[in-house]
Amino acid sequence: MSDTGQHETTLSRDDALSLQAQAREFESSLLAAMDAEPATAVASLQTASQALTELQERLRQHPDIELPMLERLERSMNRLAGELYGRGACDHLDQQAQQAYIDRFAQRLTLLDGIGPVSARALFAHGISDLEQLKALKPEALDNVKGLNAATRARIKQNLP
Repeated sequence: MSDTGQHETTLSRDDALSLQAQAREFESSLLAAMDAEPATAVASLQTASQALTELQERLRQHPDIELPMLERLERSMNRLAGELYGRGACDHLDQQAQQAYIDRFAQRLTLLDGIGPVSARALFAHGISDLEQLKALKPEALDNVKGLNAATRARIKQNLP
């Protein structure tokens, strides 16, 4: 314990090396997805997503470690996922796999009050894959998003800064 009475957590060398290896795996998978042809990029992107999820779960065990770059990388990953989806790279997937793809890469949109999973899917299908893209939209642009009813559009517009 420190003088302030708080527990100090230390990361063992092995844990640090393991976290570093997981971060590299995520980075490698994301880079592979960025460099791949659309059809193979989807698989690399899904591998990157899984690596990120595992890394984030491990980081929850170490709240003293902050990696703000992971949020930027996740945003880049979600944008790439949206671009690939928009270019038809997921057309070879069956309906269930496409739905899982959309759900995974649209989930951060649900962080905005007023957006649930169904609205996030509609926004993602419209080419909006993260909150920054949504915030950059003019409020009238939401009127063109298929799958959003008037009440949902109003809630989103109200909650956008």
